[in-house]
Amino acid sequence: METDSHINLGFLASSGEWASISGTASLISDRDVVRKYYSPALKAWVGDLGDGKHDGGPEDPRIIVIKVKALTAQYAISRRTRVGGMIEVAKGMVTGEAPSVNKLRYLDESELEQCKFPTSNYLTSC
Repeated sequence: METDSHINLGFLASSGEWASISGTASLISDRDVVRKYYSPALKAWVGDLGDGKHDGGPEDPRIIVIKVKALTAQYAISRRTRVGGMIEVAKGMVTGEAPSVNKLRYLDESELEQCKFPTSNYLTSC
């Protein structure tokens, strides 16, 4: 990220609903911030190197916070049940028209600015 801070986060649910968030990222290594957002489950992913410093805990220098400033977001919400979605896809195959299985929504930077998320929550909605 030293040369390019642009980032895209993608999320996909088993229902076919998805979200894509584009923005810029910054790295925060401040231990107070890391401790605030640290989860003990991280230890399972980064492990303990046994050197007393790299133990997977909140003081481990390998663990940082990645702060993302969202510039755009797009998401799709299912309009239909799984069966209804399959019917819509089959209909599209017969008619040649794109199936309408999801409702798409796009948020630009000005819309995202209107959503002031509390910094104490990991995930909130607009």
